[in-house]
Amino acid sequence: MDVLITGLNTYLGRRAVSHLHSDEFKVTGLVRNLKIFNKRLDESVTADLFEIDLFKSNTLPQDFYLEDLQLGIYFTQVPGLNDPLNMQMELISLRNFIEVCKQNSCDRIVYMAQLMDSFYIDAIQTLFEEFRVKYTVVLKSSAIGKGTILSDIFSKLAKSRYIPYWKYIGNLKFRPISLLDVYRWIRIMPWKNDFISEVIYLGGDESLDYKQLFSRYMQVHHPGGTYQTVSISKWMVKLFYTRFYNIHKENFDEFRRIMKYESDVDNTSWSRKVHFTFTSMHHNFLIDK
Repeated sequence: MDVLITGLNTYLGRRAVSHLHSDEFKVTGLVRNLKIFNKRLDESVTADLFEIDLFKSNTLPQDFYLEDLQLGIYFTQVPGLNDPLNMQMELISLRNFIEVCKQNSCDRIVYMAQLMDSFYIDAIQTLFEEFRVKYTVVLKSSAIGKGTILSDIFSKLAKSRYIPYWKYIGNLKFRPISLLDVYRWIRIMPWKNDFISEVIYLGGDESLDYKQLFSRYMQVHHPGGTYQTVSISKWMVKLFYTRFYNIHKENFDEFRRIMKYESDVDNTSWSRKVHFTFTSMHHNFLIDK
């Protein structure tokens, strides 16, 4: 099966060029600027990469052709669909991706977004329906692995004996998923005939809160290390994380925005048809670091 992916500047899309390809899943990726993209890679690339800027309609090549393209996978390109400008940019990019797929005789597309985008996907579905494309929207829980927001934050917090948290975030139950599991899950799903015109949810099999997840991280990366969690007010969390733990302001804002919409996701909608064995968070921290 030939598979076309885009959204490679996101952590999910960027690592897909190294981990989504398999003997049965031949991956081609579209990237805006190949030279810049290659400089950011620290893993071997298994996908074929082509430079196509989906934000510019007049640059779409007419001679781009994949002989047996059966599936397009679109990783959300913008930080969040809640911002009107981001939404407009996303719709332009997605429209052009649909055009490229249709030029290659493919009308099956999977759109991968985050839980925080769940309130804003009506416009995405409307665009798919306008083009009469067989689509599935996947809303996933936070992914954990090298290069993800949570993993980067944990690596900096782990240097301290005191771990501050905002009570709402610290006690929130959610189902983080291994980043590498996301790619395995995509490969085994029966996209050809199932889940068409549906919105499905994807989360891990462990219901954890933020403090429990951090404990899993510490058990692997700093076994025997001691620390103490400290509940502080909402407005102080950002100050502590950005100033005392040297976490970039934009990363913290994205972390807080993502966590606000995390929940105890139910995988029932797809697991009735597909059996999937998840990687435990403990093992995930061991193998993807």
